[in-house]
Amino acid sequence: MKTIMLALLSVTAFACSLPAFAGPDWTVIERARAQKQTQAKQQAQASCAQKSNQATATSGAGGQQG
Repeated sequence: MKTIMLALLSVTAFACSLPAFAGPDWTVIERARAQKQTQAKQQAQASCAQKSNQATATSGAGGQQG
């Protein structure tokens, strides 16, 4: 009886540890990488637009200072 219980416990422990040996999920990693890239592009575009708006605000309506 003790041997059967130990065998079942071992099989259960092995079955629970299988996902750890499966390796990385590349589709999730690539999807996250693509989302990071789009976020970075949006932030860059937003900061560029903000700088452009500040430059036009400081230069006046005619585009000349002073």
